[in-house]
Amino acid sequence: MPAPRPTTKDEACNRLREEAYRVEPDQEFTVRLFEPGDAWGVIRCFFEVYGDGYPFETYYVPQHLVAAHEKGDMLSAVAVTERGDIVAFGSLLRHVAPNPRLCETGQASVIPDYRATMAILCIQECLYTMAGGDAPFDAIFGEAVSNHQVMQRVSLLFEFAETGIELGLMPGATYGRGDAPEERVSTVLTFKILGDAPRDLYLPPVYEAVLGGLLSDLPLTRSVRVATADLPGDAASDLDVRLFQAVGVLRVMARRAGHDFGDCLARELALAASKGVLVIQVMVNLDEPWSGRVVDILRGQGFFFGGLLPQWFGTDGLLMQKLTFRPDCEAIKLQSPKAHELLAFMRRDMEQVGRT
Repeated sequence: MPAPRPTTKDEACNRLREEAYRVEPDQEFTVRLFEPGDAWGVIRCFFEVYGDGYPFETYYVPQHLVAAHEKGDMLSAVAVTERGDIVAFGSLLRHVAPNPRLCETGQASVIPDYRATMAILCIQECLYTMAGGDAPFDAIFGEAVSNHQVMQRVSLLFEFAETGIELGLMPGATYGRGDAPEERVSTVLTFKILGDAPRDLYLPPVYEAVLGGLLSDLPLTRSVRVATADLPGDAASDLDVRLFQAVGVLRVMARRAGHDFGDCLARELALAASKGVLVIQVMVNLDEPWSGRVVDILRGQGFFFGGLLPQWFGTDGLLMQKLTFRPDCEAIKLQSPKAHELLAFMRRDMEQVGRT
């Protein structure tokens, strides 16, 4: 009689250690969409790559992984060998942003013996073809790690545009065992636009030039104005706040910034301090004529430029970020000249807000 499926990450990791399962190298494989029967094979794949260090339990518990697909929170593809082994996995994640038509490229996993194959490229092509077909998506975005350049190259190969850098976003231990970096890992924000409608866009004066340069690389139709209006006196803020305690990140998505934005921000900063948060991100809605005033308030609290977020709210957004530590910018490995320019701008902006 087969053993019951594990229901927690600890149970799964103990089972995997006992199994000590080994996938034979050099097998032929095919790429297809995820099926519920693939769950344990995907978990084996994640465990071989990340050990027990990956901070999200979904990738260790079969019923959680299956449920995420059934709810539509995740769309995935796998590379399956002739013997039925899963050697690579990739996904698109939904409900990451306020815009339900925006999805994220999830963390890819390829077991070491198959990293020299085309598995990850075939998986990404499968997912992006699906997203660009009948799936209801406006855009796909990714967070390509900077402790190596592989996923940055993959993003550029599939014609994603680089729009920002999230400094020190994730713990180094998240990205594998043995050779994982000790420092927190920054990620390069990349976007692939699949559909668009004309919209107004209000650029904060301090970032007008850098945002204008990023917009020029995107197939978007925008009426661009400078955001000089004051905060509305008759509207309250509407914030979507998400705490990712396992990785030390607080994300505040300002769907609407009202007269009380400064007070709301102060509450979130107090929450971050009480929870030991290391990275605080605020997403500003650039559909609002007062987005410049919002940025001024954020900069006054030590936030600096992070990047452009096309279609984040349905409208476009701006990432502002604040860290409780000094990032090691020299350790960030970037592929393109554009990414290097973005990092240089970000470092200058970080220094400037630190002096105000």
